[in-house]
Amino acid sequence: MHGWASAGPWDVIERSIATGVPPFVLSVVGVLVALTAVLSARFPRKSARPLDDLADDLAAAMRKRSGQEVVERDLTAPLPITWHRASAPIGASARHALTGPFEPLPGAERVTGQELAEGTHKQLYALYAGLPSGRLIIAGPPGAGKSTAAVLLFRDALAAREQAGPEHRSRMPVPILVSPRGWDAITTPFATWIADRIAEVPGLTAKDAARLVAGHRIAVLVDGLDEIGEGLRPVVLRELSRQANLRLVLLSRIDELTGAVRRHPLIGAAGVELRPVDEEVAVDYLLSRLADPPPPAWQKVTDRLRQGPAGPLTGPLKNPFLLTLLRDAYEPLDPVDELLDRRRFRKASQVERHLLDRALATAYASGPDRPPSRYSLRTAQRTLGFLAHHLGRTGADGLKWWNMPPTGPSPPLPALLFALAVWYTTAIPISLLLGLSYRLAEGREITSGLPVGLLMAFLSTFIVIRERKPMPRRVPRRWWRAMFVPRRMLVTLPLGFGLILPLTLLGSALPGVGGWLLTGLAAWLTIELGGSLFAAAQPDDYALDPRRSWRDDAAASTMLAATAATAAFVGGTGFGMHFDVSLPRVLAIGVLGALASAVWLWSVSTTWRTCCRQVEMAVRFRTPLRMRRFLEDARERQVLRTSGPVYQFRHDLLRQHLADTWGGARRSVPRQPGASPGRGAAGRVTGARGRNA
Repeated sequence: MHGWASAGPWDVIERSIATGVPPFVLSVVGVLVALTAVLSARFPRKSARPLDDLADDLAAAMRKRSGQEVVERDLTAPLPITWHRASAPIGASARHALTGPFEPLPGAERVTGQELAEGTHKQLYALYAGLPSGRLIIAGPPGAGKSTAAVLLFRDALAAREQAGPEHRSRMPVPILVSPRGWDAITTPFATWIADRIAEVPGLTAKDAARLVAGHRIAVLVDGLDEIGEGLRPVVLRELSRQANLRLVLLSRIDELTGAVRRHPLIGAAGVELRPVDEEVAVDYLLSRLADPPPPAWQKVTDRLRQGPAGPLTGPLKNPFLLTLLRDAYEPLDPVDELLDRRRFRKASQVERHLLDRALATAYASGPDRPPSRYSLRTAQRTLGFLAHHLGRTGADGLKWWNMPPTGPSPPLPALLFALAVWYTTAIPISLLLGLSYRLAEGREITSGLPVGLLMAFLSTFIVIRERKPMPRRVPRRWWRAMFVPRRMLVTLPLGFGLILPLTLLGSALPGVGGWLLTGLAAWLTIELGGSLFAAAQPDDYALDPRRSWRDDAAASTMLAATAATAAFVGGTGFGMHFDVSLPRVLAIGVLGALASAVWLWSVSTTWRTCCRQVEMAVRFRTPLRMRRFLEDARERQVLRTSGPVYQFRHDLLRQHLADTWGGARRSVPRQPGASPGRGAAGRVTGARGRNA
């Protein structure tokens, strides 16, 4: 070492540490022990909270979620839901469904059999609360309203618990609404899976969740058996049958459920089937938001419906989704009676396509109840059509922000452009930062950092292209505790301090015994934290919405980059101390190395990869550059909905229609008869969504 680095303060510090290592180590250990004792006395271990308090906290979180679901699905005045006992073989016999260990919940009566004949969504709560078997199946065809039934039952069960007196509340389980997507029923027991879902609620730990499950303080509503793989459905039914301690409601499309039940039924479950909408209910629903008497065009349509079959219009209006779409797509003064024109609409499929064509025009129209859209109708139809086409081609049930299309093999030119974008956005800043550090250390040209920058850029590009299924990350709860697990430390401590030797050979370790200890500590910290962050992947049914999921991944990537930057700062400082430069330059070299490390780690993060993919989509398919903002806008306009961090179309009919018309949408947007650019109240396209997914 030269100059002040060999005879200045660093030399004094090195000699003082080298001559007193045993006292130094003993002093550090003594300070740590004393600090631990003080903190333990200052922050004593809290006793376990009562189950009643935990259940109340969970219920408060579920009420908030229920309110969000009602607003997002436009269920403040929902389409009436009716049902009858299932004719398809989806449930157990009445004798098995009416026997079991569950006593009626407070305020409910025991179901004896007559209650299974038919009813509305209010009677669904009576079945949930009074079935002795504690198990209920709700099924129906696509668009029948099963997700609406799930949300309304979820809301009613929470309201009944809230209205119960304190003396009865402990006997009222807290309902939770979950999707089976992401549950590996082959390896993960039901109780463990449910506890993991509950533990995602802020304020509840994994131990709290396990106590709530073991204490029978929850009831489970599983919506979407049809959304998982065909081979996994019987396994899920088998695992649900094995648990006997929690009330359970299962909702699914009837065809998919029937196929799974043939292989493994849900033992003891009473099965009910949602009815199609009859003419009188449809008329009442259409007139519910119109003045009395209704405008002539609406009067003509409702009169025809009351008189009996109204030609091709009758079939689509039996589907709750299309019925709601009709109500939302036409303003009170619009010519809704055009749907009775037998020359334009000869088949029910033509009416259906017409209503679906108007869906986006309605959703993206400006008006008094919604702000002007950032996106034109042409852009919305082109982008949503492309996304629908992508989902249909891949068989995915939703769009994951971390796995933006296009996926799979790409044409050579777009793939090359994507690789070059990753390469240059990594190579240029890293080469510049390292070149500046070499210039400060030895006076080299700035281009001297180019070889290392190009190598790191090559590694970034290789990782991004090769990892076909990236997973978003999150900062695990109490991540600092995982760093001090003895089994992990037995591996990571030797590995971290073992890096001192190669770093010394490379001239990047701080000099002296104290410098080695600090270098090893920085390496160990990076390995420990990096391991915990990379292990904390978000499952597909992660309880947060896409925005929170995105932010969590960005936070995890930033935290890992900051930790690696700290280690790189230590290495960069050690590198700078080997040259005859001043202390400010040594610190500047460390900072430049830290920034280069942070840039490289951020370049392989899921968030940055998604940004690059959005640029590629914008170039290839003319989608909006800020795709996540577009998806959020579509969700607010009720064209999309969210399931955890995944975006989904409100209804499969809409997704299939957009996918089918994607090619035409890229050329032009068909003008909708009667559609006016200033429509507003019509804009809730898929209030539809909620009523019938």
